[in-house]
Amino acid sequence: MRRYLIANFTGVFVISLLCLCGAASAYAQRTDFQSWTLVTAQATLDADKKWLLYAEAQPRIGNDVSRLERLLLRPALGYNYSTSTTFYLGYAWTPTFYDTHYNEDFRNEQRIWQQVLYKHDWQGSAWQHRLRQEQRFIDDASATSHRTRYLVRGSYRLADSYDAGLTGYNELFVTENSVQRGPRAGFDRDRFFFGPYVVVGKGRYEVGYLGEYGKRFGTDDRMINALMVAANFSF
Repeated sequence: MRRYLIANFTGVFVISLLCLCGAASAYAQRTDFQSWTLVTAQATLDADKKWLLYAEAQPRIGNDVSRLERLLLRPALGYNYSTSTTFYLGYAWTPTFYDTHYNEDFRNEQRIWQQVLYKHDWQGSAWQHRLRQEQRFIDDASATSHRTRYLVRGSYRLADSYDAGLTGYNELFVTENSVQRGPRAGFDRDRFFFGPYVVVGKGRYEVGYLGEYGKRFGTDDRMINALMVAANFSF
């Protein structure tokens, strides 16, 4: 039974990866190999563990892992509505340093974001659904850009004797409005990740392949192939 679940879990994400790569090969104008590092920390603020603080830092090294393309700093306040549902209200500073052709093009961006995270178990795996709404304030853009993001993640524990296994997710980004010198309404990007994870103490560590097919401030399509290393801490 365990082998059957692993095969099905892996198969779902392999099929998703093939679909993503197929779409990219058909439409993408540029490809890039990158290195992404994600560090998050979450700490409860009260004895009932209802309120929490969240912090995230994420540098992305692009142009075949030679230049810092983007930096994301993302703090938030969270509220645990139940054991399965958490609401967040946050801020993000996400400047970019180059355009998709790696010409110097610093663009400052700030965001306000709202999020609901829902967790449940299904078919022997742990699942998360994340719906995020962003208001993006981008330098030189004519107005605020509004974007909706939906992520589904599955994690399968490989053994009962220790906390390690396989995890993967797919996230779809849709921009709701067009702004001059900024994002256009419609499909923004699709992001996929798959790899192993291990939990040690208060930290969960992941490493694997991340693929992203998307657009950036115009008509340029791009396929990113990245090594993702993530460390997530809960206190």
